[in-house]
Amino acid sequence: MSRCKFYVINTQKSQELVDGLHQISLECENRFDAHGFLWIDEEDNIMQIQLLFGELAIEWRSGKGIKYSRTNRATEVPEGIGFHKGVRDLRQVEDTDSIESIKEEVLNAEFPPEWSEKIKQKF
Repeated sequence: MSRCKFYVINTQKSQELVDGLHQISLECENRFDAHGFLWIDEEDNIMQIQLLFGELAIEWRSGKGIKYSRTNRATEVPEGIGFHKGVRDLRQVEDTDSIESIKEEVLNAEFPPEWSEKIKQKF
């Protein structure tokens, strides 16, 4: 497994303040299906984290802790026109192998220096 290398995407949402929070988007330079989102307050404290590795997700929320999920999207796509993978809807995961896999991805990932320690200490 290669280490995911995340970087910040500057978007309009990162400039907007919604319910007192800014949303920061992360993309992975060496894995097309790895993404992340941080919601930070005006003092740059992380209030929520959502990281997706393929169809597996790990989330942390201030005051609520960690949640592991899998999307409802099809993981194997048949060839041809007209197949719809489905809408992403997160469903809680209880499978310990999946949970360990997600944790390992997060702890081995490289995040932007200004966020790395803050992200990893939540997990």
